[in-house]
Formats: sequence, C-alpha cells, structure tokens
Amino acid sequence: MSNHFVLESQQSWMDAASARGRAGCWILPPRRALGLYPTQRARLRIERGGVWLTVAGRKGELPHDWFLGEGDEQVLEPGVHAVIEPWHGGQGALSAAAAEDVQFRWDPVAAPAQATQAEAWSRGVAAPWAELVGALRGAAWAAARLAQGLLQWAGRGRWAASPAPRRCIDAQCE
Repeated sequence: MSNHFVLESQQSWMDAASARGRAGCWILPPRRALGLYPTQRARLRIERGGVWLTVAGRKGELPHDWFLGEGDEQVLEPGVHAVIEPWHGGQGALSAAAAEDVQFRWDPVAAPAQATQAEAWSRGVAAPWAELVGALRGAAWAAARLAQGLLQWAGRGRWAASPAPRRCIDAQCE
C-alpha cells in the first residue's frame, strides 16, 4: 500500500511535514513564475516566503509592482494580468532561503453588494438633504440671535451720541 492511503498520523513527523504545505495553499517552486488571470475579484495571500507581484491593468494602464511577504495580501480585480515570482529579500539564488517554495492562497472575494435604488437614494440624496436642512436651521437660528443682539445693543443707545464724561474730584461728581 502506498503512503497515499496511510493516515498522516501513522507516518513519521518528518515525512508528513515535508510532504505537504499549509492546507489550502498553492506552492510556487523557486526560480519559477506564475501568471494569474482572475475572472472574478480574488485575494492573493502569501502564507510562506515572499513574492514579487507585477499587475498589468487594462489597456493604457501602467503595470504596478509589489513585494509581498508572509501574511501580506493583495486583492486583484477581474481582467488584470498578474505575475508572481518568488522573492526572498534580495538574497542570492544560491542561498537556502532562495531555494524554498513559496506558499500562497488564491481565494475569491465577494464583490461589493450593489445598493438598491432606495439605498442609493437614501445615501446620495436624502442624507445630504437632511444635513443641508439641519445646517440651514442652524444658520437661521444664528441669524435670529444675531438680529436680536443687534436690536438690544441699538436699543441701549449704543448708536446715539454718548453723553459727556462726568468729572469727579474727591468723590464729588459734577
């Protein structure tokens, strides 16, 4: 019977660990490149190692480059062409780190939900309208208080000529 049918718990620890990567991961061997053509929104997540990711957008867009390490992720939109290559921090091709496989996940991402017409109307028209009405109420209230203050100030004779100052000599005023 081949090892394929033997339970992992019955195999030696070294054989089991070396024979598999992390569950659900794709493996990219050293000195190889892989082209990705997403047909739906997808997330590239690096689980082990590092990659150099080049994404060529739609016609007329310049390509973008990213260096992704363990735990980094990038969401790719449909219609782009992405190329990933193992990258180990600029270490030489003969180093032990450069000889390791890269493990990555490639999972679909749910597209953002399309808003219904009612939600779009609420966010795009009703909410700004309510904010504008509230702001105008506040401005009207401030204008009314300003007018009231000006009338009170004018009623106290602030605009009339002020009387001559009184002269006081030794607590006796004229």
